[in-house]
Amino acid sequence: MPDVQEVFRLATNKVKPDPQALERQVRRQRAEARKSRVGAYVAVAAVLVVLGVAVFAISRAARRNDVTPEGQGSTTQTDLTFLQALPPGATQQTPAIVDLRGKQTSTINAVPVDAYAPSVTADGTQMAFAAAPNELGYNQIGVMHTDGTAAHFVTTPGIVVDGVAISPDGSRIAFDGETDGNFPDIYVVNSDGTGLRQLTTDPATDQYPAWSPDGKTIVYDNAGAHEQSDAQFSKTAELFTVPADGGPVTQITHNDGNDAAPSYSPDGKTIVDESFDGLSMMNPDGSNYRGFPVSAPTAFTPRYSPNGNTIAFTYYKDVPFRPTMQFGTEFSTRPIVILALADATTGKVTKLTHVGMPSDLNTPQWVDDQHILAMRVPANGV
Repeated sequence: MPDVQEVFRLATNKVKPDPQALERQVRRQRAEARKSRVGAYVAVAAVLVVLGVAVFAISRAARRNDVTPEGQGSTTQTDLTFLQALPPGATQQTPAIVDLRGKQTSTINAVPVDAYAPSVTADGTQMAFAAAPNELGYNQIGVMHTDGTAAHFVTTPGIVVDGVAISPDGSRIAFDGETDGNFPDIYVVNSDGTGLRQLTTDPATDQYPAWSPDGKTIVYDNAGAHEQSDAQFSKTAELFTVPADGGPVTQITHNDGNDAAPSYSPDGKTIVDESFDGLSMMNPDGSNYRGFPVSAPTAFTPRYSPNGNTIAFTYYKDVPFRPTMQFGTEFSTRPIVILALADATTGKVTKLTHVGMPSDLNTPQWVDDQHILAMRVPANGV
């Protein structure tokens, strides 16, 4: 068991410590999860074939890089229902609101038990997430108000949804989705289910879309020519932007290491991402690229606070506890990541050591300048 051996080697200090050991462990954890996801998608593809010509035709139409005709294609279906109970052995997530000290101040009710990858609007009143309808064998987009009301699905027939990002005003949702076993591309759909559009067609994985504050541009990462089983850790992973209404794709980073999981500052003047340097910053066009050092062993999915003063991110914690999670249709164990905050000017880090989430697929989401939504699981005192 390589993980145990590596931890044992570090703990006994019989050889020179390797500062990259923890990062390699989390990469292996995420690679195993990706393999599990791929297996699930193969099964989904088989189900879709059985469903016949109608679903095939819809998925083919969804792959075309144009606007779905109004009133056709993707629609909100009120007959789809959310999962209500977890399978035996699964760990319950708590959609918790925590303050800047990590104290839980409230929870969000009615979030489906298999929901993951939440995304919150700029005013903190609406959220989107990925979940699997009871009536379908693949993940779709769920939306609701953060007061726990009006939960429903926004469907994308034939497209398996993974990460989602709701626009600042809540009118549209960007997501990375897979069709017929292809690697994920970036799509956008109106929050009422109309206007589905495919924005990217690169053969490598596109993921972690994020909106510019004005809602005109989407930034995301692409795994590049040498894709690893977990795309964001590919050495060829770079950042790209694309107009939210469709248009040319622009590569904005050109580095020898990975850049992934980007986020805009609230004034739109800076992008922060997870990178080979830990965290990095740049102008929206990729210029003035510079490292942003933080005192954490790893740094994932940075997200600016609404006032731009603080960056929330997560880091991997090497602990024996690996929660078993239901993420949409996927049932698997996940590594723990811990919530942390960095001063956006000085880089000073505050680690909220008792606020744990199952993997960096759950990104920290700001509700307001003092509160963050975290899909929380027990951190077992770490």
